[in-house]
Amino acid sequence: MLEYKIMKEKITQNAFTLSEVLITLGIIGVVAAITLPILITNIQDRVKSARIQNIKQKFSKATDKMLSVSGLNGYASTEAFVTELQHHLKLAKICDNSHLQECWPTEKVIIDDDGKEWEISKTKTGKQLKMKNDDSHDWDNTMGIITADGTAMILSYNKKCDIDTNNPVAWSADSSSSSGCVAAVFDWNGAKKPNQLSKDVIAFNAGGLGSGCAFELGGKCFGAPFIPTPVTKAECNKMVASNKYGITSCYYNNDYWAGAVKQCGHVNNLPTLSELGQVASAIYEGNPSTSAKQYVNNLTYKSGTASSLGFPEPYFAIWAGDDVNDSGAYYRQFSLVYTGVTLTSRNAIIDAMCLND
Repeated sequence: MLEYKIMKEKITQNAFTLSEVLITLGIIGVVAAITLPILITNIQDRVKSARIQNIKQKFSKATDKMLSVSGLNGYASTEAFVTELQHHLKLAKICDNSHLQECWPTEKVIIDDDGKEWEISKTKTGKQLKMKNDDSHDWDNTMGIITADGTAMILSYNKKCDIDTNNPVAWSADSSSSSGCVAAVFDWNGAKKPNQLSKDVIAFNAGGLGSGCAFELGGKCFGAPFIPTPVTKAECNKMVASNKYGITSCYYNNDYWAGAVKQCGHVNNLPTLSELGQVASAIYEGNPSTSAKQYVNNLTYKSGTASSLGFPEPYFAIWAGDDVNDSGAYYRQFSLVYTGVTLTSRNAIIDAMCLND
């Protein structure tokens, strides 16, 4: 009997109370609530990373095969490139740039964290993949493809691509340098949300997705304002000799106007005085009519209008592309109450903007 009492006391002493059990279960629940979402997110991130890596590897292996067979240069268009690509990468569907929607799972893609949307059907050329043409790049019209594993991709071919069979290729973790002849975006998870650039819509050798326009006026696409990088007189003379930029003469060793022309690709890619007059009409109340060289006073400016277009406030000035000599060029200045045109030295630090297609 004594032994039974002792055993009963030991059992009683070692048992958990109901409150202790409930507290323990509560702690376990809290820990699970904290850790499970993290574990799920980590698993999803690994799946995403593996899928993206797999898509890039498959595409790069195909371009490596193309390189080994005939090189990657010399294709007249993206269409010609894709025609050869399908011999090395199984494609379920091909769409020209008038029917891109048929090769893409959604009508629109979210292109920034503010929720701005881009209609995928507008991705007509490499410019909508945020690629610039220059001496070594000529990005063609886009094509849409769907690979055999269901990956939707829109791509543009660089017609100045110079990778041939004599060029060695290098591999990074997930892609080969042979794929650099193409700028593309692809959707790694189909129609599943969020359908957002950099999350499930991935830029591959591309600058992004969307329009290069900061704003549009009169059917013209105006790029974001920037401070030009000046060029020396020697650099400017090379631009003249190349006949690529539309510049006929040079004078200064720190030519900001010529620097703007170089960054925009041609003098015709700078806005004209008339087009800058349209900008003036857009930012002042009442939309006053402003001709090419007209000076307009007693204007009323509404705060925030210029900044919404990417301009600094309350004063800014923009180079024009017309009426220039070797040392001077016109710019239009904008203030709170007036706008006017001035001829000044090309070595003046004036903002510029490019006209895009």
